[in-house]
Parts: sequence; structure tokens; C-alpha cells
Amino acid sequence: MGDIVLLDEQTINKIAAGEVVDRPASIVKELVENSIDAKATSISIEIRKGGISYIKITDNGTGFKSDDIELAFERHATSKIRKEEDLARITSMGFRGEALASVAAISKVCVTTKNVNEDVGTKVRVEAGNIVSKEEAPAVTGTRIEIFDVFYNVPARFKFLKKDYTEAGYIEDVVTRIALSNPQISFKYINNGKTIIQTSGTGNLHDIIYDIFGKEIYDAVIPIDYEINDMKVFGMIGLPSISRSTRVQQFTFINNRYIKDKTVSTAIDKACEQKFAINKHPFIVCNIYMNPANIDVNVHPAKLEVKFSDESKVFDVVYHAVRSALEKNNRETSPFTIVKEEQKVEQISKDLVNNGVLPKEEKKYDFDASVNKVYTNVAPKPVERPSANSLIESLNSKIGDVKEEVLEKVEEVKEEAPKFEAEYFEETPIIPEPKEETLYKFIGNVFDTYIVIQIKDKMYIIDQHAAHERLLYEQIKEAYYSKDRQSQLLLIPVLVELSAKEMDIVLNNMEMFEKSGFILEEFGDNTIKISGVPNIGYDIEYKSMFKDIIEEMMGASKTEKSEKEFRFLATLACKAAVKGRMKLDRQEQISLIDEMVKLDNPFTCPHGRPTAYEISKYEIERRFLRK
Repeated sequence: MGDIVLLDEQTINKIAAGEVVDRPASIVKELVENSIDAKATSISIEIRKGGISYIKITDNGTGFKSDDIELAFERHATSKIRKEEDLARITSMGFRGEALASVAAISKVCVTTKNVNEDVGTKVRVEAGNIVSKEEAPAVTGTRIEIFDVFYNVPARFKFLKKDYTEAGYIEDVVTRIALSNPQISFKYINNGKTIIQTSGTGNLHDIIYDIFGKEIYDAVIPIDYEINDMKVFGMIGLPSISRSTRVQQFTFINNRYIKDKTVSTAIDKACEQKFAINKHPFIVCNIYMNPANIDVNVHPAKLEVKFSDESKVFDVVYHAVRSALEKNNRETSPFTIVKEEQKVEQISKDLVNNGVLPKEEKKYDFDASVNKVYTNVAPKPVERPSANSLIESLNSKIGDVKEEVLEKVEEVKEEAPKFEAEYFEETPIIPEPKEETLYKFIGNVFDTYIVIQIKDKMYIIDQHAAHERLLYEQIKEAYYSKDRQSQLLLIPVLVELSAKEMDIVLNNMEMFEKSGFILEEFGDNTIKISGVPNIGYDIEYKSMFKDIIEEMMGASKTEKSEKEFRFLATLACKAAVKGRMKLDRQEQISLIDEMVKLDNPFTCPHGRPTAYEISKYEIERRFLRK
């Protein structure tokens, strides 16, 4: 007799269940997704002891039909698909028909349900995959599933479960992800009688972020809304102020299904380059909508992995969606941009008035300011009355040391003024021309490192090195890609000895060095002679800068030319920029800020470090207990 035998059905079910259910969080995920497929608008999840002893999922979906409830616990029994071709256009969250069967195989289950088209509900009890009882029961439309004693009959799996609070944390993560991808559904998560998560189900993702993460995150996220061809990206991304050193707050979805995908993560990282500090990752909720035919979700039972028919298209749409959202926010919220826009509107209004398109605004002046007015006689009548000018001169001469006397004289003139016939006189105010409004007010410098300016009711402390680094990076990059090579010849060439690996980097990227303004040539074994350097305009130790650039390029991916170029240009700008504690005179500081305000993204250096720190007038007054 051979050694190979067919396993019994019970053993097969337990093995299969291990693929779908590895902990209580897996049960919650599978059953909540079933509730979503049942068109539920309200879903409640309640657990005890980390979900190991008890889980209850309640929804107001369509409910099971009484004839289907027993079949629902069979493996590969599903209402989502009918034939093989349906796998190419899956739109439901579940489709394998394994969830209920897998859960029932390793726990005790009680299901109470009522279909929307039936008058009476049904209650079914299942233990270890076997239906123990089925009966009619009073119920509202929807389904309530209770799970008791997870893995009670699989001790090998049970012993690998974590502490109760750890398992509860995994369940919280699952509920969070599903709630973020389904803002139109109200979710409630209860752990040991305490409500942990409760969302409103308004359909507004911003509201759901507030419900789950609170005001700090809510106030620091901006929308993502981008569409191209047959793909759309929708979501929210956080500003650098709430970035993290891990990806723990990154939530990516495909057609509302939570996934972990390297292509999507890489696209997000690339889009955030220069916007976030190095090794910092943004808070992001990113939902990609695309034709189901172009994606395969049937990769693994957990459905966390997917395959794309064209990964490059997915990369591009995510990259441009995130990048455009960040750049749009920079343009709209930059204080320089706001002031410039206000000045532009004001100038347009003035032009329209001067050209007669808009009526000239009539300014009214209080008579108390009559010392600054001149009455021009347009068509005087031959009457024996004092002129307006003589009255004002008389008033000026009588203004004395006591305020009350001045006010009395003003009242006297007010009484006399109506005696003149208004149509024969017009007022011409003598008012000095206002100075042209500037974008900012220069305050000064502290510690020879930070420039302080004021814009309206906010103060900005600007790191002179980071600001100059951003400015130089933009200038060097523009010259680099325009092939406008600007070199400065050295009176005495610099010789740089390199290792074999460093020499290889230089020789393989000689064009990159030359396009930026370096003039290089080999000078013996592993030695480079620098005869010319980029014409940046500052005294720099070019030998150390040259080696720093090589080191940065060695850290870039060998196949990514764009990454090498970025590191090259960013390092060149960093090494060439003015340093902290380098004393700049007033005009140098103002010139730096004047150039900085022209940039589209002035508030981060090429490496993502902030160039400015904002402090509002309100915050200052609050610290001085004025508010």
C-alpha cells in the first residue's frame, strides 16, 4: 500500500482556514467585507479579550436568505461570482466563498439574519464547521454574527496568538483601514465595552479622518483628486508637520480594497522628495480607482497583494496625483503668493478705475480733518461771504493748547459751512501718496543664522542656509537642464585622489559633472584634475565638495539616472550655500529673501528640510498672556 492518502474533510477545512484566518483580526476583516458587499450602511464590531473569546459583527445589509444560510458555511460557496471569467472583473470585496467556512472551522459561530425580502429571520449555530441548529428567529433586516472561542479546536494555532491588547490593536488597524476606504459607511468598534472608533458615515473622507485620528491630523491634511485616462486617485495627504519616520500612517487602496504594494509606495516616496525631510514619510490615504480588468486581486487569500497589468501607469498616476496636490497647496498657502495675489488684484482694480472701466471710489472725510482740505471755487456767486480757505486759515490760527477750545471752533465752522451753496464748490483732499506695499517686512537676524521677517500678522524665522540651498538648487538645476554651462576657471587646478570605486563613479558620470560646470580630466592613476568649477559665486572648498558629491552619487540606485542627478545637484547646492553663523549684511539678507519669494516651493530645501518657521501674532500674544 502506498504512503499517499486523501485527507479527511475536517482536516482539509482546518488547513484551508489557516490560509484565511490567522488571528481574530482576520475574522473581523473577512466578515466586515461581507457586510460591505451586502450593502450595509452601518456596521458595528464588538470584541472581548482581544477577539479571542468573543467577536460580534452587526450590520444593516440585505441579510441572508433563509435558503442560503446553510450553504454559506460550505467552502467555495459564494454569491459573488459564477464562472471563471468573473475573476477578471471582480468588484466585490469577497469572492472566494471561504470566509464563513474558515471561521466556522476553527470556532463556534451563531448567525442571526433576516433578508430584506423576507418577514422572518433565521438563526443558525455552527461548531467546528458543523451546523448544530437552525431555527426561525425575530430579527431586523441585516445580519449579526457572533464568534466564540477562536481556535478552540486548533491548539497549535491558538498558542501563537499574542496578548489580548495586541490582538485588539490588530483589529483596530483593520477597522481603521476599512473605515477610511468606505467613508459612506458608519463604523463602530467596541473593545471590552469601550468605544474605540466611531465614524459618522457622512461620505466625506476628511470627516472620517477627524473621527479616527483627531483634530491634529484633520487640520494638517490636504485633498488628493487626480484623474487621467481610465484611472483616478482620490484621498488626503498630510503636510510635513505630521510626517512620521515609518509608514504606519500610510493607507493605500485599489478600488476601496486595502493593499500593500511596492509600486504605489515608491510612487508616493518619489512624489514627496524635496517636500518632506529625508527618512520622513507622509500621512496618506490614497485610493486608486481603475478598471478591474487591469488588476488581479486573486493573488493570495488575504487579498493584500495585487498584480497590475501595467505597473508603470499605476506609478505615474499616483506620482502625479500626490505631487500635484502638494504643489497646489504650496502655491495656495504660501504667504508670499497670497500677498502677491492681493497686490495683483489691487493693481488691476486701480487700472480699471484709471481707465474709466470702474467708477472712482468717493472718499468721505470728517470735518474734523478740515485742516487737510482745500475748497476750490468752481463758479462763485457775487456774494459778500468769507471764502472757505479763509475760514480754514482762521480755524488753524485759533487752535490752541486746550482740546475743548479746538472742538468748539470745529463745531462753529460746521454750522457756517452749510451756508455755502454746495454746487459751486468741490473738495480736494490733500493726502500723501501711500508707499507701495511690499511682500514682507524685514526685521533682522538672530545668531547670524536665522533671518526674521513679518508678513501681515505672522512672523517667519528663516534658516539662511536652507533658504539659500533651495535657491541655488533651482538655479543650478535650470542651468543644468538648459545646457547653459557656466564655469569658473581656477587659477591653480585642484588635484583630487580617489579610490577605484570613486574614480569609476566620476568616469561613468563625466557628462553630469561637465553639464553642471565642472572641467575635469584624468591626471594619472585614480587622480582627477579640477580646472574649472560651477560659477556659483561663493568661496567654496571645492575638493571636499567634489568628494561629497561622489559619496552621494554612490548612495543612489545604479539604474536611476534621475536619482543620481538629483543627489548630484542637491549636494552641489548644499555645499555651495551660505552656512549658519556666516554673517550676512542687511542687503545680502534682503536680496536672499527677495529671490526666495520668487520660487514656487520656497519653504523646503532640496532635502525636504524646512526653510522657515511660522509664528502667528496670536501665538505670541498667548505666550505673553494677552490672549
